[in-house]
Amino acid sequence: MDYLLLFLLLVVLASQALLFYKVRKIHLASYRLLGAAQESGALYQQLQAYDGLMRLIRPVAPLPLLRGWAASPDLLFTLAKHTIKHKPVSILECSSGSSTMVLARCCQLNGVGHVYSLEHDEHFAEQTREGLVEQGLEEWASVIHAPLIPTGDAGQPWYDLTRLQAPEGGFDMLVIDGPPATTSKHARYPALPQLDRLLNPGARVFLDDAARGEEKQILARWQQELPHYTEALLPFDKGAAVLTKG
Repeated sequence: MDYLLLFLLLVVLASQALLFYKVRKIHLASYRLLGAAQESGALYQQLQAYDGLMRLIRPVAPLPLLRGWAASPDLLFTLAKHTIKHKPVSILECSSGSSTMVLARCCQLNGVGHVYSLEHDEHFAEQTREGLVEQGLEEWASVIHAPLIPTGDAGQPWYDLTRLQAPEGGFDMLVIDGPPATTSKHARYPALPQLDRLLNPGARVFLDDAARGEEKQILARWQQELPHYTEALLPFDKGAAVLTKG
């Protein structure tokens, strides 16, 4: 009798273990399905943004590969729509690449405006210049090789602004997508403290990668130190923030 009870107990335990295993597999599978659905949704949004961007700016040659280090289609589409609508006369950009070509193309379509792109890497600067020539946009953008040098009281690396010949009328738009986070902690923090004096009232500032931890900390510092800027967050793939100078 004792052996029978022991056998029945083992059968019950084995059944419960099997049930737990199957429930856990279902649970994990549901998470994988949810993750796949979210990934598919995010990819669809990027494809929609890319299609909208291509229809809006109609480039004469293919753009460089997007994503990765480059700005994502959702941000590029937003930059293009803003530029086409508001027709900024002078646009300043921290970093260069596909966004430079998109902004320059918008200026060309508007018949007004010029893009000034600060690029710390001479090789990337030359690549962007070649891309502008390929697109027929070299008259609408200037790519400035500005190495990173110590700036501010903390000596944080930032673009050498002595290389920038700013227009007399100041800048109406600023796009911050550099320097890379690998260059220093809070690598993009100096952007507003260094460039605020060059921005016109009402200037719009776009910060890429705003979902990253360091960028969130940068935004918090800007809000505290430069309260004349208002901020809005955009729910993009890598996050983005839009600030308006009051």
